[in-house]
Amino acid sequence: LSSRLEGVQRRFTRLIDGMGHLPYSERLGCLQLTTLAERRFRGDLIETFKAYNDINGLKHIFKFSSHRSKIVSCLKTSNNVSNGVKKLHRRFLTERVRELWNKLPSYVRLSDSVIKFKCNLELFKSICLSEGISSEGYYWNVSNELLSKIETPSYLMSRSRQVDFLREHSFIAKKKYFNLRY
Repeated sequence: LSSRLEGVQRRFTRLIDGMGHLPYSERLGCLQLTTLAERRFRGDLIETFKAYNDINGLKHIFKFSSHRSKIVSCLKTSNNVSNGVKKLHRRFLTERVRELWNKLPSYVRLSDSVIKFKCNLELFKSICLSEGISSEGYYWNVSNELLSKIETPSYLMSRSRQVDFLREHSFIAKKKYFNLRY
């Protein structure tokens, strides 16, 4: 489902004047957008912050460590539970955000308000990206993973040929919903 929604965003960004010929990653950069997958993880972290501070009434679904800022796993590793159930349980919010939350610095996790948390989260992301710190294990890495799957070298080469073809045959570009105007 998320890949289909991402496809909708990819198609929509092609319709914007001057964007139709650019690769998806460049369109996102120009429009100052992120992938939907990254926004989902960011939203999960915001909801976790709200739960941690009991703003949304969901504090009881998380199990926090004794020093209360880290999440510990609630996943039961019983031999009686099938692999399918374990795999499904890892998709729950509590398991999905555990590593992402625990990797955040304390100044982000212990923010005073939701707005301050969002600002600190973005500040931390921009510091990591500007200093070249590895994205591995952080919520914004999901965009890098997704874009590397979409924008392979062969895809970029065929995309370039497709854009050249559509420039020569603008009537087809209109049918394919490409906006090639600069």
